[in-house]
Amino acid sequence: MLSDQDIYQRYQSKMAEFSKPANISLIGHSLFDMWDEQVAGTPQLAGQTVANLGLSGVSTRQYLDVIVKPKRIQQLGQSVFLFLGVNDICKEETYSPAQVMRWLNDILTHLHTISPTSDYFLLEATPVNQINTVTNAQIHTLNTYLKQHCPSDVTYVETQKYFCDPNGELDLRLCTDGLHFNEQGYQVLKAILEQCIANQQTQK
Repeated sequence: MLSDQDIYQRYQSKMAEFSKPANISLIGHSLFDMWDEQVAGTPQLAGQTVANLGLSGVSTRQYLDVIVKPKRIQQLGQSVFLFLGVNDICKEETYSPAQVMRWLNDILTHLHTISPTSDYFLLEATPVNQINTVTNAQIHTLNTYLKQHCPSDVTYVETQKYFCDPNGELDLRLCTDGLHFNEQGYQVLKAILEQCIANQQTQK
């Protein structure tokens, strides 16, 4: 499990990304961070620029303590996507769905002070397939709680139905190892995020 120092070192390697002005900000764990490792890197979304602030292995608590509280994020795009929670299940001693929601609320409070007019989105945790550290039952319990308690000014984004196979596991055609996405998986994620942006623009 990656320590707080490991997370800080990963942040240091991405400082240019954290200081880059962009229309869209991605805040989360490896499923955002590893998008940069695809052949084309993290793409534009809906024709808009993206700052990928994902950090592989990070828990919600670590993102709060190592990144947000020390004010390492100084600017945000108009659309801000949060993809956090699943790593807490296996690495945070005080884990519970309620605790994750408290950490997320603390993160959101800080982010709103940076950009109060941004549109905020919370992605539910995606499924896994035969992973030893977390089960889909645990992920379902977390997602159910987050959906029920998502703040009214944050859009909850369903992801499970797009990534599940008929057995409720992560579709192996969309991943490399039962957890992380391949190029096809990232195409699905891209479509989800772009639909969120389109929906938000329609409402304005």
